[in-house]
Amino acid sequence: MSSKLHWVLLAVWSIILTSSVLYLSTLKAKLFDVNGLLLSNAMDTEFDHRFTSLIEETLGTRNGAVVHFTMDNCFCEYVAESHVMSVKNLASEHGFKNHVITLKSNNRFNIPSVPAVAVINQNGKLSYLGPYATGMFCSEGEGIVEQYINDNTEHNELGATILTDAQGCYCNLG
Repeated sequence: MSSKLHWVLLAVWSIILTSSVLYLSTLKAKLFDVNGLLLSNAMDTEFDHRFTSLIEETLGTRNGAVVHFTMDNCFCEYVAESHVMSVKNLASEHGFKNHVITLKSNNRFNIPSVPAVAVINQNGKLSYLGPYATGMFCSEGEGIVEQYINDNTEHNELGATILTDAQGCYCNLG
């Protein structure tokens, strides 16, 4: 290769690297429930029941389901991809069925951000609703949802854990 080609390739590589660093530096931890919509809805004592009924209406099932909420063109989902796959595998190992729902803004589930997940136990009760993890990289070590899949007993009489105050890499829907 000629010397000129080396310099051109180095310049292109430098531009790509600089652009990537600048883009990643614009990312910062965001609140999962930035407007408090999920929090205000979850205060209703019938929220868990309404949510699982909506899941059943949409998917035709609700017992033993892990519902993965996604949206198009969300960089944070790419970042969390390996964690999401590990959650799907864990859910399958524990007898849950994985379902994916692609959301748009103002969705009827009132999910404020993605990536998000809901765990509905084998008795049809909502156990967990919120992000997979906290932190900028939503990695497996920072996972939250796994404990609700691993512990499939119905011992929370107060209702589901609905995590609204998490901070991390999330794409807000509304």
